Amino acid sequence: MTEATSQGSAPGEPKRRSGLKRWALGCGAAALLAAILGIVIFFVVQRMTAEPEQVVRDFLAQAGAGDYAAAHAHFSAPLKQVQSLESFSAEAQANAMFFKVTEMSFNQRSVDQAGAELAGVVTLESGTEVPASFKLVRESGTWKLLGYHIGS
Repeated sequence: MTEATSQGSAPGEPKRRSGLKRWALGCGAAALLAAILGIVIFFVVQRMTAEPEQVVRDFLAQAGAGDYAAAHAHFSAPLKQVQSLESFSAEAQANAMFFKVTEMSFNQRSVDQAGAELAGVVTLESGTEVPASFKLVRESGTWKLLGYHIGS
């Protein structure tokens, strides 16, 4: 007993340190689990939106190359009713720079039974970054564009 007192430790102090140590380990473990859960969710969402993202990539590549019929083939039936091949071709030709995309980054992704949404920025050939968003829906097992917006 006198040894503990001579080293500056009160008899109750080791218990406080032990409790503080357990609390810190518990907080660390909770933070680690939260980080792991966040990473798992990130990769699951990335994987689930991989097909819709590929449809968007194909759409932009085909429109950027001037193959408007192939790009229009990625439209869902409702979007085709709103924007015919002729009107899409005219709009794409008039705004060709918005379809010449070198990079895309989607920081907002969602997918469920109703469809998928991707939103973020695309980098144009000119180096300009512009906002872009795409809504997709499954038609006969294939992802199709339901709507899109490129630019401000």
